[in-house]
Amino acid sequence: MKSESQIMSELSHKSDYLRELSPEESAQLKSAILDIYKDVAALCDKYELTYMMSGGTCLGAVRHQGFIPWDDDLDVMMPRADYNVLLDLLENGELGEKYEYTYPNKSSDANTVFLKIFRKNSKDVEIHNVTSPFPKGIFMDVFPLDVVPNSIWGQKIKGFIANSIQFISICRLYTQYPSPQLKEFMGLDSSLKKRYVFKKIIGTLCGFASHSKWIYWFDKFVASSKNGNQWGIPTGRKYYNGEIFDMDVFVPVTKGSFEGLQVNLPHQTDKYLRNLYNNYMELPPLEKRERHFICEFELPKE
Repeated sequence: MKSESQIMSELSHKSDYLRELSPEESAQLKSAILDIYKDVAALCDKYELTYMMSGGTCLGAVRHQGFIPWDDDLDVMMPRADYNVLLDLLENGELGEKYEYTYPNKSSDANTVFLKIFRKNSKDVEIHNVTSPFPKGIFMDVFPLDVVPNSIWGQKIKGFIANSIQFISICRLYTQYPSPQLKEFMGLDSSLKKRYVFKKIIGTLCGFASHSKWIYWFDKFVASSKNGNQWGIPTGRKYYNGEIFDMDVFVPVTKGSFEGLQVNLPHQTDKYLRNLYNNYMELPPLEKRERHFICEFELPKE
């Protein structure tokens, strides 16, 4: 069965308001994202926080020494303790006036279950975020590494609960901040339409709590394990159970090259990447290459 993202990629050409970036725009976007990363990395280095490239960004560093040519995201991950320090630094204005950010917390909502840092006065509007109240600028993502239970059954039980809460949070996002553009786009394919309707139903049934509460509960739940010798990435592409490793897979960090910069990578980079991509040095076929489709794009205005 094709994933939702694969189907959406195939249907993108049928949409009048969804488009793929031109090569020039993609290069400009990558440059703007890299500027965000430089500022965040400088802040982390200043306070000696542990951080490293994650997911496709880590793959890009190893295979391309930079961005994957057809991808224009930049992801970083860091241990929960360092992640929390970074959040405090952001709240104290340490990153400066150029940026805004969202993350699960008690006082405000966010569009994801992890930290997103946005460049003000820019646009990188995704289809689910057209009419939402969240920032719509060019962004980078930061994922926390969380301690997981030591036992396999503990991991399975906690993973089931965490994934369920996260799924409900997505459903609540659909119902609390409906996107007419997303609804119309999902209607282009019968399979996508069924999934969309199902999520709307679940979101309505779970409407006794707001989207902000669901993602806050998720964040607190996945961060609740304190004693263990393994880390996972509950907010990652393989959800709670898909990226669990001994801590020495991640730290101490090793060095790599990314767009001419020296960057941090997981200590056992090969093991980390094989879990995500198997034969990661082999280029995927065209139809499996993830692409960035947006509704609006605008470079930062100084």
